[in-house]
Amino acid sequence: MSVAARWFFHKRRFAKRDGFRPPVSILKPLCGADPNVYNSLRSHCIQKYPEFEIIFGVSDPEDAAIPVVRQLMDDFPELEIQLVVCSQLRGANYKISNLIQMLPLARHPYVLVNDSDICVGPHYLQQVMSEFQDSRVGMVTCLYRGISGKTLGAKLEALGISTDFIPGVLSARQLEDGIRFGLGSTLAFYRKALESIGGFECVADYLGDDYELVRRVAAAGYVVALAECVVEHHLLV
Repeated sequence: MSVAARWFFHKRRFAKRDGFRPPVSILKPLCGADPNVYNSLRSHCIQKYPEFEIIFGVSDPEDAAIPVVRQLMDDFPELEIQLVVCSQLRGANYKISNLIQMLPLARHPYVLVNDSDICVGPHYLQQVMSEFQDSRVGMVTCLYRGISGKTLGAKLEALGISTDFIPGVLSARQLEDGIRFGLGSTLAFYRKALESIGGFECVADYLGDDYELVRRVAAAGYVVALAECVVEHHLLV
């Protein structure tokens, strides 16, 4: 484990901050609104990155997240932000069903998906997208740390993420000389790699969609990269 951790922190220390910055479409499927949702979504709007768009998708036209998205549109009129009501049910997995309907609206050759409760730093896109400078990379994921709420359950979950989950991911990467799975905190795809496995439709009936998508991208011959950034996951239990 110590070797794996040294590799990761060495990479963070010496990673290049300039270079490859392709346009990217951020896809954010939403369902409901927690107390931190505005700040979490806003963190994606203040990226120090030259060109990106954000597409929010809900399945319910009365979803509680819609006023939050409308507020972001008012607060950041210069950004390309879309809100899509995904009226069809395209499989058993509601999140993937939304993504299937959101993807055709994405304009850019790279797409990034992450969960609604993920909060990111201002250089997040730069850190994630720089991994695609290697033409072998078809998908990028990243670690997350838990930000606990006030309950004992939240504090224990945050502790488990730091002491069990993160070490497990780094150890797996070291033992297998790479990773072949992804984390819901970030799933960034080269669009051609996503299309090569059948798009989001191929996991429409899978519960573990993040794992299954990335497993298929790796099986198709693409490299899966672990970005240098660590994002925040707000725990409310």
